Formats: sequence, C-alpha cells, structure tokens
Amino acid sequence: MKKTALLALLLMLTLVTASASALTLTGYETESVTRYWEESRFFPRMEALTGVSMEPKTVLEQDEYDKLLAGMLKGSIPADVLFKAELTRDEERALLDAGAIIDLAPLMEENMPNLSALLEAHPEWREVITLPDGRIASLPLLSENERQVCVFINRAWLDKLGLDMPATLDELTAALAAMAATDLNGNYKSDEIGADLTGVWEMRWLLPYFGIVADDYNIARVDGEAVFAPELSGYRDFVALLRDWVEQGILTDEAFTGYHSTALLSSSSSDDNPEVSGLLVSMTPFTQVDADDVTDYEALLMPGPDGEIVWRDLLGCVWTGCYAVTSACGDPAAALRWVDALYGEEGALLGYAGVEGEDYTYSAEGYWTFKVDTLRTIDDIRSQVIMYTGTTMPGLVPDAFLQKVDSEADRHIFAQSAKVKAYATQVTPAYALDDASQQRADELAAVLGGMVDRGIAQFATGEIPLDDEHWDAWLAQLREAGSAELAEIFNTVR
Repeated sequence: MKKTALLALLLMLTLVTASASALTLTGYETESVTRYWEESRFFPRMEALTGVSMEPKTVLEQDEYDKLLAGMLKGSIPADVLFKAELTRDEERALLDAGAIIDLAPLMEENMPNLSALLEAHPEWREVITLPDGRIASLPLLSENERQVCVFINRAWLDKLGLDMPATLDELTAALAAMAATDLNGNYKSDEIGADLTGVWEMRWLLPYFGIVADDYNIARVDGEAVFAPELSGYRDFVALLRDWVEQGILTDEAFTGYHSTALLSSSSSDDNPEVSGLLVSMTPFTQVDADDVTDYEALLMPGPDGEIVWRDLLGCVWTGCYAVTSACGDPAAALRWVDALYGEEGALLGYAGVEGEDYTYSAEGYWTFKVDTLRTIDDIRSQVIMYTGTTMPGLVPDAFLQKVDSEADRHIFAQSAKVKAYATQVTPAYALDDASQQRADELAAVLGGMVDRGIAQFATGEIPLDDEHWDAWLAQLREAGSAELAEIFNTVR
C-alpha cells in the first residue's frame, strides 16, 4: 500500500515537473531592431504573469529564418512555438498540411479567454484568421484603432497664405500652387514643393476625392459590385488632376521616379532642414518631416463629386501569421495560455511599454512616457524591455494607452488618423478569396498593376496625350490583359 502511494506521489511529481518545464520559442526579429530575446525582460515578466516559462531564441537573419521554415516542412521542428512568426497564408497552409504546426481552432475557446472574447465581439476578425477549411494556423495582432494612411496638408502654410482648409479640388490646386510659388519657409530659396508625392501608389490616395476607393489590385466597388477602377469616369479626372499639377509645377519632375524632397534634405549634412512640403501621403509625417514640424500637418478630408467623404482602410484591424504552435509542443494549452495574456491589457502593456514605475511613468496631466536617464536610453528600452517594434508580434494593440503618450506630435498623428478612420473601409476583406482565385488574382495584378502605374505616369507627364483616343486605347490594353477577369474574381466576394 505504501509502495503504491509512493509510486503515485512520484508520478505526480514527475507530471508537475514536466508541466513546469520551459517551452521553447523561436521566430524572426527584423535586422533593423537590435533585440536579443534571450536578454529581454519581456519573457521573464510574461512568465510571472502567466505561469508559463518560455525559453526564447532569436533569429536575426531573414535567410536563416527562411531555412528554418523550409526545414519544418521536412520534419525538422526547431521549437515548441513560433513567435513573431511572419507566416504568409501560403506558409500557414503548407506548415499545417506538413504536420509542422497544429490547428489552433479546437483549443482556443478553452485556453484563450481574452482572444475568444475579442473574436466573439468581432466575428469578422475570426473570418480573417480562419482558413477556408475552418482551421486556424496562427494567431494575429489585433488593433481596434489602427493608424490610417492620410493625405496631410501643411496647415501652417495655409494659415500663412490666409487660406482655409481646401474643400474642393479647385481650392486644393490653388492652395498647392500658392505654396509652391511662395517662400513660406523663409530661407530665401524656391524650394517649396506643392505636392511632395513620389510614385503612383502615393498619388492614388487622392482617388477618394473623386469618390473612388480602390485597393492595390486596382479594384473598387460600385453598389457592391467589384469593378476595375480605371474604368470609372472619375479615374480619368484623377489622372487629369495629376497632369494639371505637373504642368503647374505642383508635382516635381522626380514625382514618378525619384525621392521625396524631404528625404533628400534629411540626408544632407545640414541639421537645420526647412519645411518644403505642402502635401504628403503617409501614416505618419515623422518619416518625411522633422518631429518639430509634424503638428503643422493636418489630414485632408474632402467630399467626392456626390458630396460624400470616403476613404480606404489600408491594413484593417488584423495582421495574421504572428504566432503558431508546432507539432513538437508537448503542452499546446500552456503555449496558448501564455500568448492569450497579450490579448489582455496587462500583457499588452508588457509588450508595448514594460512595467509602470519601472519602465514608464505618468505625468500629472495623465500622459505616460518612458523612464530614461543618463544610464538608460530609449534604445535600451527598445532592446531590453518592449517587444512590439520590429517584426509584428501577436496580441492586442493597447490603443487607448498609446494615444495618451506624452508627445504632442504623436497625439496629433493619432487624432488625425482617428478622424480619417471614421470614413475608412476595405474594398475586399483580407483572405476572402479561395486559394485558386487568389493565385489567379495575384497573377493578373502583377501584370495589370505595372500597366496602370506606367499609364498614369505617361498621361500625367504628357508622354501620352490625355485625350479620348489614347485613353480608350489604354483601357483596351488593360482589358486585353485581363482587367475584366480580375474584377469578376473579386465579384465572388460580396
């Protein structure tokens, strides 16, 4: 009897020890971020929060990570968990079919209360992360208030010119022409750029002012029907606007092939670069103007021809492929309990800011800031404490917290983005097509996308006359290349 009891006790201790052992975790961290997960405080803090220990290993080279994923398809499983996994939909499917990662759908409700509640509140999010056959290969990053791409106009320059925010395309053109012709930065040089746009992709963010919301497939929707956007009458008006801006000098000669004027200035030796841009397209002007000038720029929302304001939501609220559990994992439930903390407030803050009082603090006004001094810099915090920069991590973005940052420029950008998001919609939900349709759509888009961009540039610069004959000929070329077929593919999704 005593022997039996002793054996039972030893078995129980063995099970407890096994369940308490660390799970192994690996994934890709972009080379632009100097962060070694093995040295990060994030993982010990997550263990304290969840009771699940992770033994991390960083992969910093893209080639090395590609080889790791290729090895998994052949049965070489490197860890229990892929974190910051960067999996494409094709990679998800291939790894599932090869038995390298497991289907998470049957395990989520029991082990992930935070994520399950979010998906119940947002069923459209579940649709995005679920494969057509019902399997869930990986877990996402979610944001209820994701930043938007905005057309930013220099409000400070409008004020100097005594102009109101443009409400029509004619007013916008007149304002940008005045900006390009006036020494608004006061440096006694004619270096002001009306529309500091580079490439047709940036220019297409003007399409909502023509009542058109088109995605990167050049697909728009009219009364729910998918149409190839260049076929719409407003598209020619859009190209005519670009042509007019080139003729008036609002768009520079480098607009279709070069760099932003601001990028050229920031790469110069001078530390006192003046503002030169009247109009920008960006998620944040930080990438193109000095931080002190960010608040000069305001998101420009103007109604289309029917008086309605429309906008395109570029990224949506869901980024897939961030976290997967491999078939080598001995405790998938623990792996899911660990990551579920990131879909709750406390875990999210660990990934985005660290620990209050230790890594960040609040001001009397209720704004937060990272705690830095002569011994610990913001780079130290980025490398040793937070985890969200670099490659996309799983979890829920703590939007409300981030918007209370102690930075006037950041709060300004958040406010502009929120203003735009109120009108933003996605043309087609992510991963809405089946495998064969997606593959064919990508094939067609690879050809048609280049034809559209080249055609717009040629019309706008005057290389091709913008008349009925040449416009109709261009549309005929697009139809011959499959524009109607591409639109019909997206008509399978309503």
